[in-house]
Amino acid sequence: MQLVKRTTDRLCHYWAAVWAENIKEWKLELTYKADFARSLIDPVVYLLPYLLYGIALVGGRESESLRNLVGTADIITFITLGYVFIGFLNMALWAMGFSLRKEQFYGTLESVFAAPVPRWVFTMGMALHSILHQLLMIGVQIVFIILIFSIKINPIGLLPTLLIIALMLVALYGIGMFMASFTLIFKQGGLVSEALASILMILTPIAYPLAVLPVFMQKLALFVPTTYGILGTRHFLMGERIGFTLREAFVRLGMLSLLWVAFGLTVFWIIDRWTRRSGTLGHY
Repeated sequence: MQLVKRTTDRLCHYWAAVWAENIKEWKLELTYKADFARSLIDPVVYLLPYLLYGIALVGGRESESLRNLVGTADIITFITLGYVFIGFLNMALWAMGFSLRKEQFYGTLESVFAAPVPRWVFTMGMALHSILHQLLMIGVQIVFIILIFSIKINPIGLLPTLLIIALMLVALYGIGMFMASFTLIFKQGGLVSEALASILMILTPIAYPLAVLPVFMQKLALFVPTTYGILGTRHFLMGERIGFTLREAFVRLGMLSLLWVAFGLTVFWIIDRWTRRSGTLGHY
């Protein structure tokens, strides 16, 4: 019983730290209201060219070629559901590392890291803020597209969609930890983020079916968590055909989540320890 109580108290302590970091990020972000409003509008502006190009090239909303490839012809819903995952990718590749960069800029990174909680708790707070912000941005996107174009989804598929997205977010947290570790070394983690973002944006079937990629790229895409998130979401919400069973999708995504979290935490721990020993943790 004592062990259970201590474990529960520790988890509550960790959760309080996660929530405090999340609230701190919101307070900083909402201080600059115009910039916050822009962050909600930008995803809609970036999405529109994809939709308009698609309509112009296909000659309408429905594409027979798309139907032959994935079993559905609605390019508006297909692209919209895929595009919202760009934000989740950005969260993993940019948001967590940039949050550390901000702490370096403010000169508070060492103070924050001196808090009596593990490093992963601090980064989880940053990840929670990024997820909540991303969900808000997705909400604005979806409302706009529904009002202008309308999207057709199967509401029965919402619950399994949330489950597969939750699994995907666990894996992206691991990728985020891996990317954040480069900020500790290079201070400007954008070098690695840009390179990896370019690769993942191609491999992830955001605005096109997985089948249009070369065979070797299709195989590489199966190691990317967002591939299963996007394909699973479109399968549940609009009936896209996928090249594996749902059981295989959840099992593979679960394995990727475990691998990426273990890898990301290990790399972050090694680099964090090295920077503290070398005295460069707080360098800007």
